[in-house]
Amino acid sequence: MIETLKKYGSLITIVISFVFIAISGALMGMTYYTLETVQTSFENTDCVIQNNTLVGSCQDLWTISIYPFLNLKEILIWFSFFFIFALVIGMLLYGYQSGKSPVMMGLLVIFIAGVTYLGVEMSNIYRTMLENELFRTMMVDFTVYNKIMLNFPWFCFFIGLFAVTLSLVNYQKTKVNKDEGDFDY
Repeated sequence: MIETLKKYGSLITIVISFVFIAISGALMGMTYYTLETVQTSFENTDCVIQNNTLVGSCQDLWTISIYPFLNLKEILIWFSFFFIFALVIGMLLYGYQSGKSPVMMGLLVIFIAGVTYLGVEMSNIYRTMLENELFRTMMVDFTVYNKIMLNFPWFCFFIGLFAVTLSLVNYQKTKVNKDEGDFDY
């Protein structure tokens, strides 16, 4: 089993990366929406704190303690973008690595065809989820993720095509600085 995982680990990693891309943005969107709702709730409540020299109300206290943390929610949008970018680079590197053998290249083509089909299904599921007003509100700020998920089959196809191209490049690369004995007279 371990030998099988070592042999097909790059293909499994590519499939898992596509799944993580599909799931990650939705989870980050839910987290972002939750933090935004919590911040709105804190902004709508206030109280008076008596006999305190540092703060006079709950809003002053929350401005010092809670709001800086809640304002970091913008990082989730950038993290989603860079997470997708890192997974794409990883998938391309694994595609390049699979060019070490023709069998792995053939399996890569089959896996990419399967992942592209799954991309169609995932895109349809995402479109159905966007019909829900709450989910749409959660995902409004994640424009890059929305663009990728609405065109997920094309995204899968082009990343897979580039991975297959890189595997062909790795398979066809010429050996340099290696004495083959071709020029011995």
